[in-house]
Amino acid sequence: MRGNAQEQKEHAFQFRGYVKDLQTFTFAGGFDSTDWVQMVHNRLNFSYRFSETWSARMEIRNRIFVGSQVEETPGFGENIDAYPGYFDLSKTWVDTGAWVVHSVIDRLSVKYASGKWELVAGRQRINWGVNNIWNPNDIFNAYNFLDFDYEERPGNDAVRVQYFPSGSTSIDFAYRPGRKTGESIAALRYGFNRKNYDWQVIAGLYQRDVMVGAGWAGSIGKTGFKGEFSYFHPTQDWTDTLGAVSFSWMADQTFKNDWYLGFSYLYNSQPVAYSGGGIFTSNLSAKSLFPFRHSFYTGANKRFNPAWQGSMAVIYSPTNHTLILFPVLAYNVSSQWDIDLTMQAFFAEGKNGYGSQGSAVFLRAKWSF
Repeated sequence: MRGNAQEQKEHAFQFRGYVKDLQTFTFAGGFDSTDWVQMVHNRLNFSYRFSETWSARMEIRNRIFVGSQVEETPGFGENIDAYPGYFDLSKTWVDTGAWVVHSVIDRLSVKYASGKWELVAGRQRINWGVNNIWNPNDIFNAYNFLDFDYEERPGNDAVRVQYFPSGSTSIDFAYRPGRKTGESIAALRYGFNRKNYDWQVIAGLYQRDVMVGAGWAGSIGKTGFKGEFSYFHPTQDWTDTLGAVSFSWMADQTFKNDWYLGFSYLYNSQPVAYSGGGIFTSNLSAKSLFPFRHSFYTGANKRFNPAWQGSMAVIYSPTNHTLILFPVLAYNVSSQWDIDLTMQAFFAEGKNGYGSQGSAVFLRAKWSF
């Protein structure tokens, strides 16, 4: 017993993190115009367990940007400093126009867990999505699938209470206050299992809309099958205004020899507007997760050996016959070192006919500790 108590005491405080170097080369249209930016990214994760029921965490994201893209992009430092939180927990240390140094606390919360109850207050990620690509149910923390370098994904300042009546059911309530009127989000989620499928229903207030949604996750034979649906209706002009519908489904399966294939579809009744390569950095929302009415995703992943892994994602939309290619080649040097080469290429019909609308190449090295 003494040994177990000592082990728990030693692990009450935990510290981990990583350092990444990301080299990015972007090409406008063809390869005639090239910009580059180097980002050094350091993450520090702290957690402390006060007792069996109380714990806390804080995670800090530090980034340094330098390169022609920093110099030539107006307001680059201001754009980096934008974060969807109620409290201002970010700081731009340097913004000279030639380089930018920025820090943000994107996790800062206290957790209480006892029996069937769990409460988390503070900056956290509330992930209600079930689809691997597009999540209409993820109303608190929608993210851009193409933003591959932010594995943790953004959080929000919120209060979340969960109750687990049984092993297969859960009741989840979350509230995120807004900085301005009409920016708050409050919703209730009920999860249950029926006929080997996990189901969820959601209802609440999403900014200036009333929102209802549902999701499922299960399988058809050996093929995974999951999906989500959300409907948003404005609280003003209730009878005169049409609401927004966002729906996605996904099927995936792992085959012999470590081959993985996935297919997904997304429908947006009110797609957001975009311009050229802006799709790579668009600030999307749960109401419109991608800037097209119809989007189709196909992805394949293959582990060649314990060190080498490759993947290829293809996204197509009938809107301007948009095509996005997203190949990745990753090499695991050791348990602490990883290197990967990523490309994102965007093709569509433009003013001069069909062709490249922008592309980017990323070379990344990561050391975890």
